[in-house]
Amino acid sequence: MMGLRSIFRWLLLPAVTALWTSSAIALPDYLAETQRYGARDCAFCHVNAGGGGGHNEIGAWLLDQQAARGAETINVQWLAERDDMTVAKPVSEARARSVPSPSTYDDSNPSGLKAPTKPFDYSTNHGEWPAYSGDLGARKYAPLTLIDEASLPDLKQAWTWEDRHHRGLSFERGKTPDPFKATPLMVEGRLFVRTNYSMVEALGAGNGKVLWTYDPGTVKSARPAMFGYATRGLAYFRTEAGNGRVVLLASDGWLIALDANTGTPVPEFGEGGRVDLTKGLRRPLERRRNNWSHPPAICGDTIVVGNQTSDGSERNRNQPWNKNLPLGDVRGFDPHTGQQKWVFKTVPQEGEVGNDTWLEESWRWMGNTNVWSTFSCDPEAGLVYLPVTAPTQHFYGGDRPGDNLFGTSIVALNADDGSYVWHFQTVRHDIWDYDLPAPPVVIDITRDGKVTPAVAQVTKFGYLYVLNRLTGQPLWPVENRPAPRKALPGEYPALKQPHPTWPPPFEMQGITDNDLINLTPELRKMAQERIQGMTTGPLFTPTTVNGTVINPGVGGGANWGGAAWDPRANFLYVASRRQPMSLTPRETRHPDLSWAIRFRGLTIEQLPIVKPPWGSITAYDLTSGDIVWQVANGEGPKDHPRLRHLKLPDLGSPQAPGLLVTERLMFHGHSGAPSTLQARRKADGKLLWSHPIVGRHHTAAPITYLLGESQYVVVSSGGATEPSRLTAFHLDSTNQR
Repeated sequence: MMGLRSIFRWLLLPAVTALWTSSAIALPDYLAETQRYGARDCAFCHVNAGGGGGHNEIGAWLLDQQAARGAETINVQWLAERDDMTVAKPVSEARARSVPSPSTYDDSNPSGLKAPTKPFDYSTNHGEWPAYSGDLGARKYAPLTLIDEASLPDLKQAWTWEDRHHRGLSFERGKTPDPFKATPLMVEGRLFVRTNYSMVEALGAGNGKVLWTYDPGTVKSARPAMFGYATRGLAYFRTEAGNGRVVLLASDGWLIALDANTGTPVPEFGEGGRVDLTKGLRRPLERRRNNWSHPPAICGDTIVVGNQTSDGSERNRNQPWNKNLPLGDVRGFDPHTGQQKWVFKTVPQEGEVGNDTWLEESWRWMGNTNVWSTFSCDPEAGLVYLPVTAPTQHFYGGDRPGDNLFGTSIVALNADDGSYVWHFQTVRHDIWDYDLPAPPVVIDITRDGKVTPAVAQVTKFGYLYVLNRLTGQPLWPVENRPAPRKALPGEYPALKQPHPTWPPPFEMQGITDNDLINLTPELRKMAQERIQGMTTGPLFTPTTVNGTVINPGVGGGANWGGAAWDPRANFLYVASRRQPMSLTPRETRHPDLSWAIRFRGLTIEQLPIVKPPWGSITAYDLTSGDIVWQVANGEGPKDHPRLRHLKLPDLGSPQAPGLLVTERLMFHGHSGAPSTLQARRKADGKLLWSHPIVGRHHTAAPITYLLGESQYVVVSSGGATEPSRLTAFHLDSTNQR
């Protein structure tokens, strides 16, 4: 029941393993089972709703029963035998599927909100979605059960929100936004969504009506260099006094705190509610060479912020290429005042850990090496986890010899002061743009009655790294294997690269003749001709003068949709795509650059040159590390002129959408004509339900929440030339068939 709010802190109890084997510890598993007896949250068995403070009468009774029966674990069904229970009798089968929500929308109330009735703990256990990935651990999981396989036919569209400020191609030149990629938050009956141009709107969670709008004026700024005006999400913070704040990273470099009730800037935060993120580092950031599309992370009493630097920052011909490259340093800010608390330099400077991995003093001027995706956090341990990307010149590293820490690394920091705790580098001297695109998922793995605190990191190149989240040590051995050496003149690839011996990869890696498409003899021959003369080989094959085929390509594998975690089953789910690419060197007109590398997709008449599936969803059992199932994500181009005469299974679409996992199902968006919201069975990945949505879906994970007697699922859609939208579906427990 307690989740991350366990009263036993990992760092404080050396004997934690033994304690976790005791059933006295609150577990989220029990919450779902006690719902049929009227449980609303962990206060059913504990002193408070978060699961802490010891056990109440019911919890103590269950422990006594465990001892009296000589049982190893608690069986919640014992409650049926307890005649003197002071809680409600078992509820009806329909209502028993879900935890009643304390969040109640009221149309007669201008704010749309009744008084809060529960503590705020950044979990989804109360039927809310208070963080970008549901909770701080990036799990994308909610223990809600109202919508299940039996009730899916009753899931209906409830409302649609459309961004009335969208300008798209009808607006002035240079202001066209990126496709809509937002995942909203839901706290106490309101949704908070970041629109294109970094506007924020609060919506009634029950009807999608706009309650307030905040416009930071970002549309007046120049279009950012990377994915112009890209928008992914927000953060929510509550002060000790109970005041809610919505925290925005505007794409033009402002950290802004808004009053959650009114949408007005918090005056005591920064200067009039705003902090200028171009200041505060060892050299200034240029707004035109940076973007801030991701949500900040709230970890303890710190707002953690990264940035998205221009991938072509070295191609500035007005000055030496390595002068003032945009920094990717990560920072922590006080959520009350906006004051900068700390800076972690992702390219370590003189005397710092990792500085010796930057030869020829390249650490003095190197840039990028940033966190453009999102962070995850273990609030009990006080750690924040950074998925760091590649250094400048993502495809050529001759000007930065060495392993280049902390490039393409998982880094754990003390969230309070930003001090280094541990790191694990997944790619040494990255020259493939294999940056870590999603946050490490904070998980607890139960094996042989013992619980191991871990993080699971998905990658663009198809590996899943599972590490102890307190130490950074792999849970399964990782081998440093010799890497291919043939490369461009002036390039010095890493001698060895880290390969997990387990779990197995979730995507095809490297490319051989046997990997080429073979759906017809003609397609296979065309694929062979397409890459003839280019360098092919295993994972981590460097670029050569005649060009190199890499698989997966720079877009994954996995991408920013990340993974989702089911704590009851110990299952991790990841969506991925199979898109090989070519890396081709070309002459550069910049006098100081040795090589410029062009990357392109490798297709034959718009079909990938490799065997399908071209998009997949994979389920891992992390108790053993086995892949339990893998299914093609979508039918794929079965109607292609070269394929339509064949009777083919699903080929998969090259998408890597964010996944949402509930107690019973998995949800995700799917791009297509039309785009859809889809539901799958978690046990085998079978597609159970699909419903069209207006506009094109662009990878963002759906969210789910409870409101009164209804469970909602909300998904985003919208392209650069069409309005941004949220579409809400709901199931009312009182109106089922």
